[in-house]
Amino acid sequence: MVVRRVTVLFVLLTASAGLASLAGATGCADTDPNYGPPQAIKGREIDFGGASTPAPTTDGGAVVPTKSAPDAFADLFATLATCSGCHGATAVPVFMKATSEQTRAEFLKEGYDTLTSSAFYLKKQHSGPELTPAQKTLTQLWSAAEAKSKGDGG
Repeated sequence: MVVRRVTVLFVLLTASAGLASLAGATGCADTDPNYGPPQAIKGREIDFGGASTPAPTTDGGAVVPTKSAPDAFADLFATLATCSGCHGATAVPVFMKATSEQTRAEFLKEGYDTLTSSAFYLKKQHSGPELTPAQKTLTQLWSAAEAKSKGDGG
């Protein structure tokens, strides 16, 4: 009788510990708004560089921005994970920072918003991959938004 009670108690404790750890695993402590459980990012459109990025609207050949410069850069930043491994720490130039805002400031400092001379935009395959067509489109949209915010366009 004692063995049976100990076995039942052991099974109940094991089951409750398993349920508690399972409940803890469903939450997410990550505070980055780009990541987290589905309910935290539901409805967000995140471009991972696939073919779904629309071609930019043009007006007489000039790209027409559809978002503010910070928002347009945030879209681009979300696709630059392949750059972070090298350009976030060791490869010169180090232009990837922890946040979209910090990285945008670095891009502006480096002149990457001027596409005709942008080492970022014009860079072909190197030790890392060339920009995807979607990343090029997002860079064009960001550059146009920066020009509009400075009064240089739009």
